[in-house]
Amino acid sequence: MGERTAEVLEDPTARQREGDGSLRAARVLAAGFVGAWVLALALAAAGVAAVGDLLAAQGKLVFLAGATLVLAVRAHGAHGDRTAWWLFSAAVGSYLGGAATYEFHYRGQDVVPHPSWADLGYMGFYPLAFTAFFLMLRSRVRRLTPSTGLDVVVTACTAAAVASAAGFGAQLRAASGDPLVVATGLAYPIGDLLLLSLVAAALTLIGRGAGPGWWWVTAGLTLFVTTDTVYAFQLAHGTYRVGGPLDIAWGLAFVCCGMAATQRARLGAGTRVEGRGALVLPTVCALVALALLFRGYMSGGDPLAGVLALVAVLAALGRAGLTYRDVKALADSRRQARTDELTGLPNRRSVFEALDTLDARLATGAQTAVLVLDLDRFKEINDSLGHAVGDALLRRVGPRLRSHLREGDLLARLGGDEFVVLAEDLDAEGARRLAERLRERLQRPFRFAGMGLSVDASIGIAVGPGDSASAAELLQLADLAMYSAKAGRSGVAVYDEARDGHGRHRLEDVAQLRRALEQGELVLHYQPKLALPTGAVDGVEALVRWQHPTRGLLFPDAFLELAESAGLMAQLTSRVVDMALAQCRAWADAGRQLTMAVNVSPSNLVDEQFPDQVRGLLAAHGLPASALVLEVTESLLMEDRERAVRVLSRLRDDGVGVAIDDYGTGYSSLAYLASLPVTELKLDRTFVSALTGSARAESIVTSTLQLAHALGLVLVAEGAEDQDTVDALASIGCDVVQGYHLSRPLPAAQLESWLDARSTVPAG
Repeated sequence: MGERTAEVLEDPTARQREGDGSLRAARVLAAGFVGAWVLALALAAAGVAAVGDLLAAQGKLVFLAGATLVLAVRAHGAHGDRTAWWLFSAAVGSYLGGAATYEFHYRGQDVVPHPSWADLGYMGFYPLAFTAFFLMLRSRVRRLTPSTGLDVVVTACTAAAVASAAGFGAQLRAASGDPLVVATGLAYPIGDLLLLSLVAAALTLIGRGAGPGWWWVTAGLTLFVTTDTVYAFQLAHGTYRVGGPLDIAWGLAFVCCGMAATQRARLGAGTRVEGRGALVLPTVCALVALALLFRGYMSGGDPLAGVLALVAVLAALGRAGLTYRDVKALADSRRQARTDELTGLPNRRSVFEALDTLDARLATGAQTAVLVLDLDRFKEINDSLGHAVGDALLRRVGPRLRSHLREGDLLARLGGDEFVVLAEDLDAEGARRLAERLRERLQRPFRFAGMGLSVDASIGIAVGPGDSASAAELLQLADLAMYSAKAGRSGVAVYDEARDGHGRHRLEDVAQLRRALEQGELVLHYQPKLALPTGAVDGVEALVRWQHPTRGLLFPDAFLELAESAGLMAQLTSRVVDMALAQCRAWADAGRQLTMAVNVSPSNLVDEQFPDQVRGLLAAHGLPASALVLEVTESLLMEDRERAVRVLSRLRDDGVGVAIDDYGTGYSSLAYLASLPVTELKLDRTFVSALTGSARAESIVTSTLQLAHALGLVLVAEGAEDQDTVDALASIGCDVVQGYHLSRPLPAAQLESWLDARSTVPAG
């Protein structure tokens, strides 16, 4: 029901589907019996005396039997509320037994004993119907709160008070004489009052939308109790007539019960009225109860009705007290939800609510400035003086800044040591002057236990609608400007598209990269690797490119950092390895045996599942592990060396090659070379390109080659830009060369053409 009061529900697992056959049978039976009853009523109204007599006597037994049968059929096929339906069927059957006993045994007697055996059947209806209805209600109400409980008391007592005033009270007072006779006389009005109270409580609890079957049951019991109320009144005044309208009304009550059995149980919860609407019924009942009390005071009405009305009024007063408490608690919780607990300032939620209201203002062209303020070196204060001092400082920042703001300006804490100011009717220059005043105010020392503590702040500014017509985006732009102010140590920075625009579009870029991964916009180019001892190209390095739909072909430096920061690198690497191995398989099928080198990132080296993914991709493409070489930079190996060694060791155990890329530019160490499971060293182009013009560079290349061979590793020299460099590398015994002199990275089709043309050229 989604309420703090009563939760109304139907168990979806227990009521997913009724027995269709039983439900259809119940509908057919109900239609037949109701049709026959309506026809009989029509004939009786037309003056057919025999039919009228039959309706007033044995004819109603047939109808009661039909209602009992319909309810039993429904109970047999029900998945939910089965026990309740069986009890309801038994209740109507008990009533049928009482009616049959009266018709076949007592109707012709001059004096009908009181109580009689017929009373036993009639009274059996009440406990069975009450229990059945209670079970139906209980299955739909999970929790009863005090407020809803008092609503139930108000409604039930008012209904009972009205019934008592209408005739039940007179029936109770008329019961006298033999104790058994008195008990029997009391049983009917008490049973009716209990049923009426339960119906009223159910109307309060269940609300609307519980399904037509439930409402047919409610209507049937309401009609039954109302009819009994009128019966009690007529009996007290001697106006009751057998076979009259009341007998028809009782029949209608059982028609409603039978119709309930023909409805499919509704999945989901009923919807109790919320807000002001939830108070309508209790309020009306309280007014009715007051009217009954006033009537009793003025004319000495029924005492039972007075007592019930008094209870209803007292419960209504209690409900009013709870409502006041709930409203006050709701106001407090809303205030707390919008207030920062530490500083007492409005919090992030308040800021975004204020931003929502600013959109309409920005649409009219009115200027609004957003200032994001971040304390400088606040972490140092926490680390050196403790969090207690840091919290005390944050509590004092708000009052100091507030003194320099206008009445309508909003000052809030976004979180941590970051604050925001929303100021209307300020242009960029006015906002800058305000920011300078705020910084100057913060720079005055804060006093803590005789110690002066000075702080500074970096403030970023964005002004709408010039920078953006969206208030939420203005906050983002001001945040970007704040980081520019902090990086440049300028103190205050106004958003500049040329300087900060890349951050503005970062989220959009991430979304585009995610789409690129999903829609196959990544492509691979391949750079050949020449084996110098043989003069043959025996491998390639796969280099990823992004074929952007609007920006054209993008190189890795345009998106790899974005993928890493957005958590997409693992997905990107898996995609690249898959594409590279697919191409390797295609070349192998065409008779080209080439090893495939692929670069991996730090996130791959700390992913314990990465070796399993590689193994699965190799198996999917039917390639041996030796066909793949994974390249890692030595600087990456230092970030989490222990885990990287584990991941690389598993890859090597499978037979995958491992190359250290850009060797010589990072944290080169003989210790990690001895422990890492690598198969290749790729000497950085910085040393290779200077090989022919620098004796020092030549010494570095030569010594690195000797080290690699001593460790049993293959040395790959990347960055060979001319033939002299290739010849020099060949002369010192280098294993593999790679560079633009050989070939730039090419798409697969162009590389195949290059390989075909090169096969006719002797090795250099």
